Amino acid sequence: DRSSVSDIIHRGGTILRTARCVEFKKEEVRVKATKILKAYGVDALVVIGGDGSFTGAKLLSKLGVKTVGLPGTIDNDLTYTDFTIGFDTALNTIIDAIDKIRDTSTSHERVSIVEVMGRDCGDLALYAGIAG
Repeated sequence: DRSSVSDIIHRGGTILRTARCVEFKKEEVRVKATKILKAYGVDALVVIGGDGSFTGAKLLSKLGVKTVGLPGTIDNDLTYTDFTIGFDTALNTIIDAIDKIRDTSTSHERVSIVEVMGRDCGDLALYAGIAG
């Protein structure tokens, strides 16, 4: 039904939901997940994420689940792609916030320091610095 998804374009990617599952590191949990997928008639899995998601997808693939991985992380720290899904949105959000912070800092003759996410990859900080 088109009306049920018509506003998704205006929302962030986590409308699809996101989660971590520590138990997934156990083989018996992955085997159970594979059985559940088969029971529901799921013959392939599209995984959107980063290193952890792709590791899980690879392990499911070894159990016979067809998988496709799409690079989705604001960190932009995955090889073989220039920009990951989510990076541009995060970057533009940071740029908007920095513009507002700069306005406030200037009006009060202050200096502000902004820390951004990115784990071990400085792309968000670098690109925001270039933009600002």
